[in-house]
Amino acid sequence: MCMNRKSVAELLRFALVGGVAAVLQISIYVVLAAHISHGLVLPISYGIALAANFVLTTFFTFRVKPTKRKGMGFMLCHVNNFVLQFLLLNFFVEWMDFDKQLAIFPVLAICIPINFLLIRGLMKR
Repeated sequence: MCMNRKSVAELLRFALVGGVAAVLQISIYVVLAAHISHGLVLPISYGIALAANFVLTTFFTFRVKPTKRKGMGFMLCHVNNFVLQFLLLNFFVEWMDFDKQLAIFPVLAICIPINFLLIRGLMKR
């Protein structure tokens, strides 16, 4: 697949925004997970990162006007992403005996590419 300059720039902006959101989520998660349950920390860290991600995704990554439809679609994509993260986090912590502060890393490695495909499809409509 050959990408034009605009598509490459968009992909780089998506990676930057995704990186900022991931670092924000991970930072909040790791700090709070040292003190409270991973089941409570995930929604807190995810929610804060989600708000920042939507603003940056619409205005910076895809340079589109935020509409109610895009906002609802973005939230729907992220509900799926959150559920997948929650299930994988519990799998890694409870079943694979990962340290709860480190389990977020393989979870995000799985979820981020899936979410990229969903969000890109939504924003390009």
